[in-house]
Order: sequence, then C-alpha cells, then structure tokens
Amino acid sequence: MKKRLTLISTILVLAIILVACQPEEETETSTAIPTTTETTTATPTETATATPEPSPALPIYTPSDIFSINMFSPDEGWALTRYGSHILRTDDGGLTWMDATPPVLSTLTDLNLQPFFLDADTAWFTPYGYADGVVLHTQDGGLTWSETPLPFDNARFFFLDPSSGYALVDLGAGAGSQYVALYRTLDGGTNWTEVFSHEPGETSSLPGSGTKNGIAFRDIDHGWIGGTIPMTDTFHFYATTDGGVTWAKATDISLPLGITDAWLDVWQPTFVSPTVAYLPVRSLDSSGNQLLIYRSDDDGETWAYQNAVEDGRDLDVISADEGWVAANFALYRTLDGGATWTVVPAVGIPAGTFFMDVEFVDDMNGWVVTTPDGDTWEPLEVYRTVDGGASWTLLP
Repeated sequence: MKKRLTLISTILVLAIILVACQPEEETETSTAIPTTTETTTATPTETATATPEPSPALPIYTPSDIFSINMFSPDEGWALTRYGSHILRTDDGGLTWMDATPPVLSTLTDLNLQPFFLDADTAWFTPYGYADGVVLHTQDGGLTWSETPLPFDNARFFFLDPSSGYALVDLGAGAGSQYVALYRTLDGGTNWTEVFSHEPGETSSLPGSGTKNGIAFRDIDHGWIGGTIPMTDTFHFYATTDGGVTWAKATDISLPLGITDAWLDVWQPTFVSPTVAYLPVRSLDSSGNQLLIYRSDDDGETWAYQNAVEDGRDLDVISADEGWVAANFALYRTLDGGATWTVVPAVGIPAGTFFMDVEFVDDMNGWVVTTPDGDTWEPLEVYRTVDGGASWTLLP
C-alpha cells in the first residue's frame, strides 16, 4: 500500500526546465517563523449523508485509462485515470471499477485531480477549475462527498488519521522557485490554521528556491518536504520537528560513489513502521536515469543509501524488508530492505511491456499499470497477481 503522493513526472523535461533557470541562493536559517493565529472556520455547504448500502450509488466505469492505483486490501481500493479526470473505486480487487468522481464535477474536463486516500473509504482533494477554495471529502468510499470552503486553493494533502492533516498550498512559481503555505487541520478538514507561509521580502527556514513535490508526516510534529533545485548534486529535502512552523535542510544524506553532476528529484519518505522509512530520489546524469533508494532506521533522522534501480518510475514498500519498483521495461523486487533488487519474470505479462505503476498490499496481492507503448502510453492495462508476483492476470 502506498502512502505517497504520487507524483509521476518526466525527469528529462524537468532537467531542461531547470537548466534554463537561474539558481537562487538558498538561505539556511533556524529563525523560527511565528505561527499565524488566524483560523478560518468553515461551514460545509453540502453535508455528506450516510448510505446504508454501497451498491446503488456508484455507476460502473469501464476502464481503459487507469493511470495509478491505491489499494488498501486485496479487494478494496482506489484508482485515478489518466490526467486525473476520474476517481475510481473497487471492492473486488479491480475486476470491477465504479466511478466515484463527485457528480458536481461531471461537466468539467482535465480536472488533474490529486486526492489523498487515507483508507478505502476516506479521501480529500481540491478540485481544479470547479470553485476557488473548497475541499471535497468522502468518508464512505465516494458514495457521497461533502463540500467545505477553504482559506486556500490548489493544495496537496497529507492526513495522519481522519482528523489530523496538512495541506501544502502552491502560492506561485517562477525562475527556479516555488512559494508555498502550509495549513493544518485537527477536525478532518473543516477548520484550517496556517502554520507557515512564504512572504515577499522575508527570509524563511524553507527557502522559496526550488520546487516542492509534496509533504509527508510521521506524526503531528515531524514532517518532510522534497523537491528539486536548479543545482546539480543537491538534495532539496527539508524536515520539520514543530508541525511545519520551522524547517531545516536534511544534511545527513549523500550521493553514492560514481554519481556526479546529477539533477536530483527528491520524493517524499514512506514509513513502513514507527522507525523505518524509505526515500526515493530520482537522479539524472550523463549516464542516464536512476531511482536511488535511501532508508532510515531512526525515525527519519538520517538516511543511508541502499541501492539504485535503473529507469525506476515508482517505488512501493510494504514492509521493512520487502518492496517493489516499476522501472520502464522491468519490474524489480527487494526482500532485504533495498540492498539488492531482482527483476521479476512477471509470467503472464508480455515481453516488452512498459511498467508505469506498482501497488502491493501484502506479500501476495499486487497490481501493476502497464502499456505496450512506452512513448504514447496507450493503451493502459492493469494486471493483478495473487501469488507474490510469480504470475499475473490481465484485468478487464
């Protein structure tokens, strides 16, 4: 099961953009940024109503464009279609998909939805192009959605539980920089408090320079933001220990031998236990594209390089020892905490298939999103395994 904010980007395009940008000097400072005390209290304009039986509400969706999958059991989970146009829900392991997209968005296209899925029933997102400053939230697997006004828009969410969560809000970008604000909720998204924001002319512990890919938190106080910066061999990776009020650059992380002059794209860490976490970092240099795998065994305080997977696109870890990587024309597995990665034969999937996304909920049950054409990504196909990746079946 993934906890990532999935972020699928083309590193080559990113590198070209960054090369054109003028680097901005990062200012390191530990000066605390006072928490903004103003709290916006919002009253939902639509109230979700409990539905006793799930079957009648959601229409069947015949998928041909599933782009990413987030499963929470062998039967139940979510999927997003390409371009984030539809939110899908399954309760039979992907044999059948239902359209859980809120009906209020039915007339819109190119939604680019980026929901945060907490479990098989609960999700939040801010809809692009629908209305300024609202969050749509479901607690019944997409049967109903509540709509609550927000003091912000264009957010990416991370929730620890049904009540406690954060929203990373994009305030604008340009010239190799991206400015953000961070809000916190303790009541499931009804009320939000701003805890951090970039302000013009002010020096911040989280620099405005560089992009911010998303956020991840271990608990209400400890969190991380990863991203990219137009400087080679530089980890754009920041941590907070006070709930996002102040940030410090992570320094206990380094490149392995043999990688130099590389553009680095730091994703968000995934915790598989209270102390063990994995951090994927995409590296692009003259030798090609690699996914560097880092591991922490001390609550995210330090990060040790484990190994790299060539052309790695997606990392899914399900325990302290076991994980999977979708890597273009191969599927990799580790059973020793990322130290070694082995190509899985993937019986049932044609040779030459392009692997885009991988998702496992335990050591037996998994799914991959694939395509026979790595250039156009058409058509998109979903395979499932129930024997730990030994054999795969194409889903309808």
